[in-house]
Amino acid sequence: LHSQVIFAQFTDDFSDGDFTNNPTWTGDVGNFEVDSFSQLHLNDSITNTSYLTTQSQAIINASWEFEIKMEFDPSTSNYAKVYLVADQEDLTADLNGYFVKIGGESGAVDDVSLCVQNGNSNTKIIDGTDSLAANSPEFKIKVTRDAIGNWELFLDTSNTYFSEGAAFDDNITMSNYFGVSCKYTSTRGDKFWFDNFIVTGTEDTTT
Repeated sequence: LHSQVIFAQFTDDFSDGDFTNNPTWTGDVGNFEVDSFSQLHLNDSITNTSYLTTQSQAIINASWEFEIKMEFDPSTSNYAKVYLVADQEDLTADLNGYFVKIGGESGAVDDVSLCVQNGNSNTKIIDGTDSLAANSPEFKIKVTRDAIGNWELFLDTSNTYFSEGAAFDDNITMSNYFGVSCKYTSTRGDKFWFDNFIVTGTEDTTT
């Protein structure tokens, strides 16, 4: 076996005013825009699930950082998922990967959690603090993974990251895509924002 480590990273702060180049995002492009504050903004008017993906192979000694704002209290009908790792471009399809889920709980216990997805089955591997994302969440999120599968989830609500937990999971070791997915009702279709994506890490290719 020959192991080849390939460095992989991307950043996007949307200061160029679009998400079509450097890097290129694909998916439900008609439902997103870059607003006047240079933020990626969901802009839809119907009950829907919309996503965008961009190529990313980072998974070994990797770090994912981003900012998110949701101007509503999340629910089981209104929440966001940020896919750190995905083997499929279509985030609504069965896939293998890891995602951060913001909200999506019943009642006022919405949190930020890290989940692993195998096909159409999702398992929470880091369960964040209950209610932390219950009221119009707005914060920075960082996730790290080392070379063997130790994950840690961090949140920043006031200019300092704090840990929301750690876990070991080596179920998936390859990545093709990074992306965002929003599930929402018609009254929440223009109340999601994302910004300042920073992804670093390597792809471990064994041949």
